[in-house]
Amino acid sequence: MKFPQKLFRGPIECCHVDARNRQVLEQHLAAAAFEHPLNLSDDEKYFGSGLESIIMALKNKGILSTDISRSATARIWSYIGLEKMPSSAISIRAIETERYKVIDIQKNELLEEIEESKAFFQVYEGANYMNQGKTYLVKELDVANRIAWCQRADLKYYTKTRDYTDVQVTGANFAYPARTTSLQLPRTTAQAQSCRVTTTWFGFRKIWKKSNQVFDTVELSLPNYTYETQAVWIQVPQTIKTAVETLNYSFRGGLHAAGHALLNVVPMYIVCNSSDLASECVNPYDSRNVPERILLYDPHPGGTGISAQVQHIFSELLTAALELLASCCCSGDTGCPNCVQNISCQEYNEVLHKDAAIMIIKGVIEEEESYFKSISELS
Repeated sequence: MKFPQKLFRGPIECCHVDARNRQVLEQHLAAAAFEHPLNLSDDEKYFGSGLESIIMALKNKGILSTDISRSATARIWSYIGLEKMPSSAISIRAIETERYKVIDIQKNELLEEIEESKAFFQVYEGANYMNQGKTYLVKELDVANRIAWCQRADLKYYTKTRDYTDVQVTGANFAYPARTTSLQLPRTTAQAQSCRVTTTWFGFRKIWKKSNQVFDTVELSLPNYTYETQAVWIQVPQTIKTAVETLNYSFRGGLHAAGHALLNVVPMYIVCNSSDLASECVNPYDSRNVPERILLYDPHPGGTGISAQVQHIFSELLTAALELLASCCCSGDTGCPNCVQNISCQEYNEVLHKDAAIMIIKGVIEEEESYFKSISELS
């Protein structure tokens, strides 16, 4: 075991729940109203200032109703939805309400329901879909009704989507350094803001199982998937990029690996797993310029609040990530699962450069220390 002192002597990790997530609140309030009618004046202290707008949204969906003859503060909102038990329709594993059904054509049997954000990675026309160890070929994808029709097939190949994900954040192009945080918190220029995540699918590959060789490439026409969430990031100075490229290291691969390294150390400080946060992953076939930043985001609509909490410990995460990379004895640019590889990587851990990541993280730490030292000298 590496760093046993962090496990046995470290402080208890923080647990954070974002009670303001609109999608969570909509589902929760429907179930709450089923058990007991809601009242704005009484319940706002429990559900926050957004309670009224969410109640109105549920009213417009035909889920809640009230006696409009009463004054606004005296109204009670009762559940009138179609579900006999609204809580039974709420997933305990995912925030999303929209799901795709996967149906076996031959048996007309429901195999699985997949969250909308994950559906196009698994089911699309021509996909090799696996369920409980059995292989299926997806024959048709009905996007309008969110149904994937498939049939059993003995396939000698697997399929992998061709896609890319863009993260747009407010203030992402701030010149380094950005604003500082409260003096009561560890000093950092890391930013935490809302962001928009968009995934685009443009094709898939057929790959032989035995040789892992690509033998066919097929185009896809699928709608983009976009959602609003939260992100935290820190700018990487241009001088660091220049230094990395001077050694002929991949700056894109370094940013990718640095993001993974931070993901791998976050659970030491916050109660979460690898799927609760995501980083910007570099597509090997995407030649566009990447933003000069290390960014983590909540990969769930509305956000979970974890990235906002990460902002306050970003300096500690950078130090821990550098320690992780420097102590890992693996060889090769792509590192290993103990340092820069991540099981949740959307690009299958391609375009990684461990040495470049070390340079980037070390450089950012030094820039942070230099900046705050100069601030202290001026004050």
